[in-house]
Formats: sequence, structure tokens, C-alpha cells
Amino acid sequence: MKSYMYSALSIALAVGVLSGCTGSDTGPIVPTQGPVASAEDQRTPQSDALTSQESGLVSRANSEPDPTPKPDL
Repeated sequence: MKSYMYSALSIALAVGVLSGCTGSDTGPIVPTQGPVASAEDQRTPQSDALTSQESGLVSRANSEPDPTPKPDL
């Protein structure tokens, strides 16, 4: 009885594996329409310098006092 079960399982496994090997179901990896711009090419360069609004927020945050720590309960 066990050999019949093992043979049935091995046949089912073989059919499952072989059904996945029938060919390529996906399209080609390389696009057929020519070169496409990469993500680096599409980015607009931005400056690392702070804007006047950002520097105002930084100076405002620096001028605020540090919060006092709350005592443990």
C-alpha cells in the first residue's frame, strides 16, 4: 500500500515539475523598443543647500528650549 502511495506521489510530483518546464511564459527581459532612460537619467539634480524657509525652521527649532524629562512613575 505504501509503495502504491509513493509511486502516485512521485508521478504527481514529476508531472508538476515537468508542467512548469514547458517553455517561457514570460516575455523577453530586454525591451524590443530600444534603450530606455534609467532612473538616474530621469532625476532632476537638486541642491543640498537649505532654502530660506528650511533655514528659518532650523533656527526656530534650535531656539526652542529642550523639554524637561518627565519623572518615571
